[in-house]
Amino acid sequence: MRVLIAVSLALLFITANAEGRAETLRRISESGEFRIGYVPDAPPLSFVDKNGTVAGYSIDLCRHIAWTVRDELGLETVDIVYTPLASMEERLTAVENGDVDIECGATTVTLSRRERVDFTLMTFITGSAVLSRKASPIGTVDDINGTKIAVLGGTTTENVMRHVIEINEFDIDLQLISSHDEGMQLLNSGKVDGYASDRAMLIGQVFRDENAKNQYAMTGGPLSFEPYAMMIPRGDTEFRLIADKALASLFRGPRIRRIYHNWFGRYGEPLSPIIEAVYQFQAVGE
Repeated sequence: MRVLIAVSLALLFITANAEGRAETLRRISESGEFRIGYVPDAPPLSFVDKNGTVAGYSIDLCRHIAWTVRDELGLETVDIVYTPLASMEERLTAVENGDVDIECGATTVTLSRRERVDFTLMTFITGSAVLSRKASPIGTVDDINGTKIAVLGGTTTENVMRHVIEINEFDIDLQLISSHDEGMQLLNSGKVDGYASDRAMLIGQVFRDENAKNQYAMTGGPLSFEPYAMMIPRGDTEFRLIADKALASLFRGPRIRRIYHNWFGRYGEPLSPIIEAVYQFQAVGE
C-alpha cells in the first residue's frame, strides 16, 4: 500500500510539473494571443517606428517564433500583443510573473538572470562601449577617467563601468538613468560627457537622427562582450523547445542574414565573423 501511495504521489508530482512547464503553450492555445514584451527605445533591436509600429531585429525574430508556435499548436491565426517594458527589472518581472510570454529586446544572458528566467538560443553578440560628442570625444578607456557617464541602472553595462572604475582606479561620475532616450538627451545637452551602453544600442540611437550621425564618437574596441537571447518563463521546456526550433530554422537559412542586413547593414554594420559564427553554431538540425 505504501509503495502504491508513493508511486501515485510521484506520478501526481510529475504530472503537475509537466502541466506547469506547458503553461505558456496552453495559454496561447486557449487565448490565441502571443504576448511579446519589448524595449520601446532600443533600436535597431526593438523600438517603435515613426508610424507607431513595433519593429526591430529582435522583434522580427520573435514574430518568427510566434508563427512557429501557431503552426505547432495547429492554430489558424495567432494575435501578437506587444507590451512595452523599460527597466531591466521590469522586463525580468514581466517574464517571471507571466505577464508576457517572451521578452524581445536587447537582453544579455547572465547566470544571475537565469536564476529567475530561461533564455532561448543566442540571437546576437555585442559589447559595451561609450558614446560621446565629437567636440569632446572619448576614444579610449583612458579617456573615460575624470568624466561623467550616463548608464542604464541594473544593466550589465553598469556592472562593466563599475569594474572599469575599480580596476583602473578611475574617477568617474556614473549617472544612472532609466531609458536610452534619457541617456541621449543628457549627452546631447552636455550634461554628461558620455553615454555607456551596448555598441548595438548606441549605433541604433545615433542613426535615429540622420542629421546627427556625424556628431558622435565611440570608444574603440568593446569594454565587454554581451551575448543576447530572448527571455522566457523559467522551467517551461516545451515552449523553449519550440522557440529554439524557430531560431535554429532561421539560422540554417539565408533569411537571418537578410534580417541582419535590414537592421544593422543600414547602419553601416557589416555581418561580423562572430555573428556569423553565432548563426552557424546554433543552426541545430531537427
